[in-house]
This record gives sequence, structure tokens and C-alpha cells, in this order.
Amino acid sequence: MSYGDHIARNRGAIRFLLFALGIPQALIGFWALLAPSSFYDDFPAGTDGWVNVLGPFDEHLVTDVGALFVALGFLLCFAAVSLRRGTVLAAAIAWLIFAIPHFLWHVFNLEPYGTADAVGNTITLVWTVVGGLLILFLARTPAKPATASPGVEGARIEGIPDNRAGLMARSAYSYSRRAVGKVMEPTRVFAHHPTLMAGYGALEYATEKADRLPSDLKKLASTKAAALSGCGFCIDIGSALAGEAGVSEAKLRALPEYRTSAEFTDVERLVLDFAVGMTRTPVDVSDELFAALREHFDEAQLVELANEIAIENYRARFNWAFGIGSQNFTEGSYCVRPETLPA
Repeated sequence: MSYGDHIARNRGAIRFLLFALGIPQALIGFWALLAPSSFYDDFPAGTDGWVNVLGPFDEHLVTDVGALFVALGFLLCFAAVSLRRGTVLAAAIAWLIFAIPHFLWHVFNLEPYGTADAVGNTITLVWTVVGGLLILFLARTPAKPATASPGVEGARIEGIPDNRAGLMARSAYSYSRRAVGKVMEPTRVFAHHPTLMAGYGALEYATEKADRLPSDLKKLASTKAAALSGCGFCIDIGSALAGEAGVSEAKLRALPEYRTSAEFTDVERLVLDFAVGMTRTPVDVSDELFAALREHFDEAQLVELANEIAIENYRARFNWAFGIGSQNFTEGSYCVRPETLPA
């Protein structure tokens, strides 16, 4: 099975439809399978019965139908979980092979029912056919592969454009536009995998909302990590966000010489030492440095600071892998330069 065989667009709607058809079908099937007499007399609950008016009770037939319903329900739910294109199409087609003849037979055999039951029966069966057809329609075309990004020239894979974005991606794009004025290209790349996008987005949101340390101090540290990583996207947006957080242009210009520059306080130098140590491979944070940091920060603050630096390193490695470069967030203002790690 190809890694690209997963449903890439309309996945939320397809999953909802598969579950909406599959779960009720499986439950109805279990009823018929485990209590065939009750199913014959009482299905659906709250009516005078839709089965018992159509002919004499046959336990063998009702039990077999129950097993069929359970199997179809399981297939639909399995397809909803996997979202493999072939599985989804096979489940939808198998469902329609059952649902369409079932619908047509009942449409031409409504005489035994009262008006309310006839209307309810018809509406229910129309939904079963329409739901299956909607799944086929939504899953009809695989996402087209591409090698270039619409947002950043030279990126190694195409980010998901607005017209192919699912509900989660559209929400993320809207949030990005409100936060920084445009959709960040890493967000478009993450949209290829909504599960990871949701988890990573939650981490980014928590990082943004954490407030036990001054924002300028955290952005100073993350911008230093970005400069050391050499990630063009990270340096660009990091410089812009640092300026918004109150980091002066003089400090950004002095970052390469922070240990000797008069622009920095002793605490800021410790924080920058921490950023340098965490960005090394392997990480090199000495006991002496950590002890010095503990004199100024409590445990929660240290966790917040380490997370800020660590997530910047994560961003850098992710963006490097996909060739994601600058999006000109610092246009018209100062942008720090890439640095090499000191010996």
C-alpha cells in the first residue's frame, strides 16, 4: 500500500459519513443477530414495527440479515479509521450495492405502513443512499503531488493550498493570518498530516500562551537558537517576533558577541548561554550553568525557557528538511544573521 494512498482532502467529512452510516448499521445488526424476535416485532423502537408488517417471522433470515448489517457496519467504521482510499471506496461501493436495492424495494412496498411510518422509512433509506454517494463524490480524486511550494520558492513539497485545506487546516491558516499576517509555510506543510498538525499546533499554542517568563527574554533565546541553526525561515520570523516582543535592534545586532557586549544583562547572558548549549549536538548544558540559572528562575520558568529553545530547534530541523526558507517577515526591519556555534 502506498504511503500516499491516504485520503488527503475532505477527510473530516468522509470520516463523519462513514461513521454515521456504519455505527447505526452495526447496532441494528447486533439487535437482529442477538434478539431476532425482538427486532422483528419492535424495529425501529418507538414505532408499530416496520418488519413485522412485511411477512411472517423467519429466525434464520433475520439472524442472517443481522450478521450482514454487522459486517457492513464494521467495514464502514474500519474505512473511517484507516481512511485509505481503496478501503474507503470499497466500503462505499459495498454499502451502495446493499443500500440501493434495499431502498428501491421499500419505495415500491409502502402500502403496509401508515403515513408517518412510510415517510420515516423513505427518509431513512434515502439518507443511506445519499450518504454512500457523498462518500464516493468526496473521495473521487486523490491529492495531486507537486514538487514546489506555492508560498516559498524552493520548498521540497507543496504546502496544502487554501482550496484543498480541510477544516483543521483552514482554522490553522486563519489563525496564522491573524497572528503574523500570512500563512506560515510550515503550517501548510504540516497540513498534509492533520493528526500531527493538531498535536504540534497544541504545543505551539501552549508555548505562545505560557507567561511565566518575560516574552522578550524568551524571544531573545529562541532567536539565538534560530541564528545558530541557520534556518532561514526561523531567523526571519524569529527576528520579527523578537522585535514585537520588545527586543531592541541593538541587541539583535549584538547577538553574535553577547558575552562581551554591553547591550546584555548578566541574566540575559545566562539565558543565551543556555540557548547555545541546548542547540549544540550533542546538547552541552553544564551543571554550573544550570545552577546559575536556578538562582534566577524557578522550576516552572526553567521548563518554559527550555521549551522555548527546544521548540525553536525542532522548527529549524523540520524546516531544513523540507527546504522552507524566509517569507520576508522582517521586510523593512533588521533580521539577524546566521551564526556558527562557538568552540
